[in-house]
Amino acid sequence: MHHIKTKLRYSFYRYIRNIIEFGTNIDRHQNFYENAQVHPSVKIMTNATVENLSGNSELITIGENTVIRGQLIVFAHSGKIQIGKDCYVGEDTRIWSADSIKIGDRVFISHNVNVHDTNSHSIDAKFRYQHFLAIMSTGHPKVNDYDIQSKPIFIEDDVWIGFNSTILKGVKIGKGSIVAACSVVTQDVPDFVIVAGTPAKIIKKVNDLQS
Repeated sequence: MHHIKTKLRYSFYRYIRNIIEFGTNIDRHQNFYENAQVHPSVKIMTNATVENLSGNSELITIGENTVIRGQLIVFAHSGKIQIGKDCYVGEDTRIWSADSIKIGDRVFISHNVNVHDTNSHSIDAKFRYQHFLAIMSTGHPKVNDYDIQSKPIFIEDDVWIGFNSTILKGVKIGKGSIVAACSVVTQDVPDFVIVAGTPAKIIKKVNDLQS
C-alpha cells in the first residue's frame, strides 16, 4: 500500500510540474510572437528568450523549422536580427544587435556562443559612464548619443559555429565555413574554410576533411 501511495504521489507531482511547464512554454511562445516575426514551424525551446527593446516586431524574423534555445536582443536605438530556415541557436547563446545580424539557412550555432554587432558601450570613459547612468535610470536609450560603434554581421548558409565562440561586429562568415570551438572571429571568413583561435585564422579548407 505504501508503494502505491508513493507512486500516486509521484504521478501527482509530475502532473502538476507538467502543467506548470506547459504554462511557462505558452508564455515563452507568446513573448516570441509578440516581439518577433516567427514562422509557425519554429521551435522555441526551454531557456529561449527574446528582448526587442525597440518595440518593433518586424526587426526580428525567424524562418521555418528553426530551433531557438538561446537569447535574441535588439537594442532600443537600433538593431535587426534575421535568422533563416532550418537553423539552430544553442542554449545560452546570445545574439545581440544594434545594427544588423543576418543569418542564412541551415546555420548551426552551438551553445554559449556570442554574436554581437556592437561594442555595446563607448570606448570613451565619459560617454561610457553617462550611458551606464542612463540605462540604470530610464532603461536603454532610444537614441545613440554615446558614440557606440556598431557594424553589421552576415553569416551565410550552412555555417557551423562551435561552442564558446564569439563573432564580433562587422564580419562576414562565408558559406559552408566552420568556426572551431572557443574561437574569436574579428575578420571576414571566406567560403568553405575552417577557422580557429583568438583571433580566428584559417587552419584548413572544409574539402580537406572530405577527401
